Amino acid sequence: MSYQLHFLRPDWLIALIPLAMLSLFMFRQKSAGRAWQAACDAHLLPHLLETHGQGPRHRALLYLLGATACMILSLAGPSGKKLPVPVYEYLHPRVLLLDVSRESLTSDLKPNRLTRAKFKLHDLFQHQDKGQFGLIAYTEEPFVVSPITHDAQTIDALIDPISPDIMPIDGMNLERALQDAAHLIQQTGAGRGDLLVLTGTAPSQAAIKTAKKLATQHIYTSILPLTTANIKNTHFEKFARAGHGLNLVFNNTTADLNTWLNYNSFERSLKAKDNESIPVWRDDGRWLIIPALLLLLIAFRRDWPMRLRP
Repeated sequence: MSYQLHFLRPDWLIALIPLAMLSLFMFRQKSAGRAWQAACDAHLLPHLLETHGQGPRHRALLYLLGATACMILSLAGPSGKKLPVPVYEYLHPRVLLLDVSRESLTSDLKPNRLTRAKFKLHDLFQHQDKGQFGLIAYTEEPFVVSPITHDAQTIDALIDPISPDIMPIDGMNLERALQDAAHLIQQTGAGRGDLLVLTGTAPSQAAIKTAKKLATQHIYTSILPLTTANIKNTHFEKFARAGHGLNLVFNNTTADLNTWLNYNSFERSLKAKDNESIPVWRDDGRWLIIPALLLLLIAFRRDWPMRLRP
């Protein structure tokens, strides 16, 4: 990368203007010897004056002014190289568990439960500012459709082909799907996360126990029942309560999803993004302090105040 010199704090360069004016004034200031030139003949001046002092005086001024100029340039922040600074992302992992058993084709929700669940997922994956998402489709066996990622659009593209016809086995085993979802969250290193189950079948006692266990690990489980039946005081309610989550009421808007997304607003954690960084210009002004200090060494000479006199 080529060196591109610029200043991080260019306003400090304005201080060079009064420094230049001061330099001009000091170098044009008449010495005491010049006052005698008007009163004495030129051939007598060498016998009356010590003319060897002008050179050291000028050198002392140059040292002092040079040191001041170096310090001003240092404050202006000269820079010519960029340094990579890691970028951090908001880490709040969420996993969706989608029931893809034959029961998901029940048509109490038109056209059927699975289709309506897919509509909900499409809406959900528009919220890319809400952390990371993963997706598990489960029957008797859980199948990871997508691990947890911040690229929700990629997951969204995988939803439509999902159906019971492509699953190698039928049945329903929510507890195993919960365990796999918890494993995905633990792999992120976040230490906590949220699960949302989309199913029209009431969870089993084993699933309720699993949700309760995961809650002790700060993995909270909510459920969105895909049914028109009353979900109060049912296994849906017990499941959500055991998982320290919500028992959401299915509706035709995104209100249920927004309620879940905003429910568990735990303290945000950050994670460095892989292979991503923001270049920041390096401040090289510190190197100008060295020549400034060297030039100021003249101040340690015993007669340096005398040298600055005109």
